[in-house]
Amino acid sequence: MNYEEIVDANETVNARQGKMPFGTLRKKLVGNKYHYVLVIKSDLIGQMGFFNALRDGLAECDGIKAKQQMHCRLLDAEGGLELELETGNYMTMEQMMDANLAIVAKDKFVDNFVEGLMDIMEEMHGKNIFHGSFAPNNVLIRKGDELPMLLLHASSFDRTLQLNRLLSDGEDFVAPEVLAGDELSVSSDVYSLGKFIEWLHMHSKLPYEYKKVVSKATREEPDARYPSVAAMRAELKELRNKKRSLVSFVVALGIVFACVGLYFELMPQTADIEFVEGVPEEQEEDFLDDASFDPENTDLWDDADSTDVSTDSVVANGKATMDAYMKKAEDIFRKQFIKEADKILSKVYNNDVMNSNEKSFMAGSNVMREELEKTQAELAARSGISSERAGAIALQVITMLMDEKQKNLPKYGYQKEAQEEE
Repeated sequence: MNYEEIVDANETVNARQGKMPFGTLRKKLVGNKYHYVLVIKSDLIGQMGFFNALRDGLAECDGIKAKQQMHCRLLDAEGGLELELETGNYMTMEQMMDANLAIVAKDKFVDNFVEGLMDIMEEMHGKNIFHGSFAPNNVLIRKGDELPMLLLHASSFDRTLQLNRLLSDGEDFVAPEVLAGDELSVSSDVYSLGKFIEWLHMHSKLPYEYKKVVSKATREEPDARYPSVAAMRAELKELRNKKRSLVSFVVALGIVFACVGLYFELMPQTADIEFVEGVPEEQEEDFLDDASFDPENTDLWDDADSTDVSTDSVVANGKATMDAYMKKAEDIFRKQFIKEADKILSKVYNNDVMNSNEKSFMAGSNVMREELEKTQAELAARSGISSERAGAIALQVITMLMDEKQKNLPKYGYQKEAQEEE
């Protein structure tokens, strides 16, 4: 069995996967090389006006300069028509997901794929060309660079064919008004793209930045959707930036709580002990040596309440003195820790460090955490306050200082770097 026979056998086994709305995608020997071709459906060829619409559609595709547009030429085949695709290796997204489902989990794959489709859609819509359906079997992917590719567009055939029949294999990706007989539009393509993004995440939860965009793009009423692909792209970018800002804030806040939590875990627990002044020995001796003491004289016990009051007063006075001392010690610790913590945080929260990449920021944050822990422990021991109170005061001081420093920094460096990449 030669190579062409092997290819034909594989195409026969996987015929369902290679089917597109206009025909079947397969690999064929053209001249001395193998090329991908689209074998046009025989029932389409027999319809009046189809050939002229196909020829005009190919001319429209040639006028689209976006790299996501597939260019091809018409071939005469025995008993039918074939389109020879430009040189490359291609699959439908339906085939790709069957072969490698994990591709959607690849870093930046979904973002880059969706951005690529939006690029070509903006150019198409500017020329009143509409794809009609972004069903998985109507979107190609080029192997190697994983670039999304579009072949034929449904708007080229809307005067020749019944679009609801042409796109029936992927009607879940077609706008409801088009299925009802209305013409293709920007709104119908926005709807279809939203359904395609939803399909890409069929085995996972929609990320934050896509959830709201898909919800609006796939509304039943066309006027409730995005008025253009540019508007859809702008909101997607805004939501993506908000997500990155939130993640950056959580990372920074997590560092603070990690410092405090680690401190509580490593430092030994102490207990506050209250000292009560005892009864002077002279009173005890006088009381025991008193010759008039009679244990059976019950009148002596009538003064028991007054004795208790006297003892309570001593305890209260001792506690008040201890509270005042601890309050003074905490104030000293707070003042000293504010001064030292400000120096430590300034090493990380400055324009040079915050404009670096995320790796450098995290390295600086680890050093900052160690210095904060060491300073907190030293000042707590020097002030004579408990580790629990020192940790609570330190958390308040760090949070206050971070808020003040973040107000003077417009954004995180690695956040800015990610935005520029877009």
